[in-house]
Amino acid sequence: MLSEIGGAVKNYIALKGAREENAGLKEEVDRLTQERDEARETAAEDLRIRADYAIPSLPQYRKVSALVISRDPSIWFKTLIINRGSGDGVKLNMPVMAASGVVGRVTAVGVNCALIQVITDRHAGVGAMLQQSGAMGEVRGLDSDRCELKDVGSTVDVKPNETVVTTGLDGVYPKGITIGTVESVQDDPNAPWHKIIVRPTAPMDRLETVVVLLIEPKDLKMQDTIK
Repeated sequence: MLSEIGGAVKNYIALKGAREENAGLKEEVDRLTQERDEARETAAEDLRIRADYAIPSLPQYRKVSALVISRDPSIWFKTLIINRGSGDGVKLNMPVMAASGVVGRVTAVGVNCALIQVITDRHAGVGAMLQQSGAMGEVRGLDSDRCELKDVGSTVDVKPNETVVTTGLDGVYPKGITIGTVESVQDDPNAPWHKIIVRPTAPMDRLETVVVLLIEPKDLKMQDTIK
């Protein structure tokens, strides 16, 4: 009888151990499955973004796609936070793009995230050029959903809806990327400059995905040297 009880106890202990081991294995399988699914989702999202945000005129620059994970609710149109950081090769002052145009530049970097100053922030500046006339100036944010193209002389013929692009001379943004379009031109006969309001082509308040160009000032200087 004792041997039978001892055998039953051993069987119970073995069965309990097997159940616990199976439960542990199931948790591990569930965890690995979740990680696999997340990796697949991230890879698929990355491929989609890369396809949507390809920049064919800049094939020499490496890019990393990113999701917009946060906006400062008290400072609309000024900052974004993305889910890419130094672990992905992102560094300070790297330019950030959307499919439709310039978004801004990296102003702070963590291992897994980065802060982006968008071009509509009044402290942001982008070397800019009117595509038709070639007149150069600087795009400055207006702390709203608009920017102003400054330092364009009043003698320059500026047309509404004219495209504004980057000059590549500010050491941050490569040349020839769309910034926005001229929304209005306000002239003061006593002023030497146009007051040009620009509507950015990238929708800062609705962005979900962006691309960081993994370039630095030395890369832009090399581009100018090659040209």
